[in-house]
Amino acid sequence: MNWNDVKFFITLARFRRLSKAAAHLGTSHVTVANRIASLEETLGFKLFIQNRNGFELTKSGVIFYRHADELEHVLRLGLEEAKVDEHTRPKVRIGVTEGVGDNFLATRVARWLKDQTLDIDFISLPKTTTVTSRRADISITLEKPKGENVIRQVLTDYHLGIYASPDYMARYGPVCQREQLESHPWIGYVDNILFSDELRYHHELSENLNFAFQSTTIRAQMEAAKEGVGLSILPEYMAKNEAGLVRVLPEIAFLRHYWISTNRDLHRFDGLLKVWNFIVDAFAREQSLFLSSPAQ
Repeated sequence: MNWNDVKFFITLARFRRLSKAAAHLGTSHVTVANRIASLEETLGFKLFIQNRNGFELTKSGVIFYRHADELEHVLRLGLEEAKVDEHTRPKVRIGVTEGVGDNFLATRVARWLKDQTLDIDFISLPKTTTVTSRRADISITLEKPKGENVIRQVLTDYHLGIYASPDYMARYGPVCQREQLESHPWIGYVDNILFSDELRYHHELSENLNFAFQSTTIRAQMEAAKEGVGLSILPEYMAKNEAGLVRVLPEIAFLRHYWISTNRDLHRFDGLLKVWNFIVDAFAREQSLFLSSPAQ
């Protein structure tokens, strides 16, 4: 039996759709389908049935998944234990959304790391990197992580507000009422390629906003706001201390959450636990940076 085929099976069982499984494996949906067919031929029984909800496990598939999942955990633990000896520095991979990764966590991790005996892979992207996909040892996400064998907790709540540049406000005049917002140009995400529904906060204001600038990263949106392109909804931990930005309608705030998660089996390793505790403590120490506006 080819272990790679089993890996494809585990991924499809978790995500239930060929496209999602392929995205997490970094391959095509055709390759996933071919791998599953190869495994079913080797085993001599069907693993999935396909319906409108995607791929569901057969009774035999459920039994096989239980053992395959357990084997994957055992192999991962064995790999981690094999890496740990007196001559090897542990390496921890952190997956984090780019907003809080680039604009808060990266500098603090780098500063702390100088005095540690471990290495960090810091994956900061405008997408969700999860521990269940095995792309990260510790993951920080906007949405509550799903999956079995996962430790998860809220890392912090945070607020976002509406911001613009002083130059923009001088040109367009003060915004005193919520009803005025639809008459202004806006900055935001590219709506049809959002990686999380938690980023659809513009829809909480109006379905009729006119966007002059859209980007996949929050940093680019903030830079556009500083240049006076329009109004932008930005996290307060990024925007409130920026000299080139002012708050618009401060009574309007958006509440969101960052979650931290890791694999339950890996949580017992010293290197990962040390990084986990540092991240949790770093956010706890600077709560005022995230929660300085009144909640709505």
